[in-house]
Amino acid sequence: MIFNKNNNGAQELRDLTGNYYANNDFNKIKSDIKSASYYLTKVIGDDVYVRAIDAYQKNEESGTGEGQIADVPKFIELVQRPIAIMATLQMYRKNDVSHEDSGRKVVVTSDGTDKIPWEWQLDRDDAIHMEEYYQAVEQLIDYLNKTELKEWMESEQKKLADTLLIRSGREFDKYFPIQSSERMYLLMVGFIREVQMRYIRPAYGTEKWAELLADRSTPENEVRFAACKATALLSMSLALLRMPLQLIPGGVVRSYMSENGMRESLPASLDDVKRLASWLEQDAKDWIVQMKDLRDGNTGDISLLPENDRHNKFCLL
Repeated sequence: MIFNKNNNGAQELRDLTGNYYANNDFNKIKSDIKSASYYLTKVIGDDVYVRAIDAYQKNEESGTGEGQIADVPKFIELVQRPIAIMATLQMYRKNDVSHEDSGRKVVVTSDGTDKIPWEWQLDRDDAIHMEEYYQAVEQLIDYLNKTELKEWMESEQKKLADTLLIRSGREFDKYFPIQSSERMYLLMVGFIREVQMRYIRPAYGTEKWAELLADRSTPENEVRFAACKATALLSMSLALLRMPLQLIPGGVVRSYMSENGMRESLPASLDDVKRLASWLEQDAKDWIVQMKDLRDGNTGDISLLPENDRHNKFCLL
């Protein structure tokens, strides 16, 4: 565990979250910390997490050499923070109702000092905590990308991303807005790979696929842009239909829908999500056609008038 090294786990949680009481019994939140740690490793990989625990236990201050981190305490804090936010949120949810031998109960006071929040207040508080959690994960991934920690660069997630047309959240954002979210991109990696295998590579041609994949030139040529555009749109279409909507950054669906005539202030309904997924799929198909035309050197320009030659014995009408 990456907390409570000197029996001050409650204070660590207080410093990281700002709302956890430092005098709370740390033993009551241990199981929540383990659960939150498990889910974080699904994003950053086991090796990165083990590296953080090792540095935490050894009081490391700095690392040297390739793939190491100069500011180890900052690295540890960035790993701790999303775990702390998720663990405390899980504990708060469980404590909304007390669990006793005689059943589940809610304490109601009549003196006006403490009152049970309305359901909408709890939902809003949950949403705020989840947004804070996602931002913490975002900061951690961004730090790992910048420092190029060895365990991160050799992780399964990173190696898989290096085999794709689109290799980062910042790059994905050029083709479809996801707020440059690296967390969202890592969740999308499987969909991107599926789209490449099922749609983009067969349409482009397997023989020339390696050339397109290896092309990282700047500025980006039109063929690669069309291929990446189709990949991003189709990947997002699949993600909207298959992923839990709460995992997608809140502004992604609402912003896109507002640009197409919907009110941004309204939460996206299931019908809105299905409609958006259908729009993206149709748009992606158009880009696949464009990709093939550009690959073959066809600009797509259509002559409005026939090109007649007076030396020919026939003419086009």
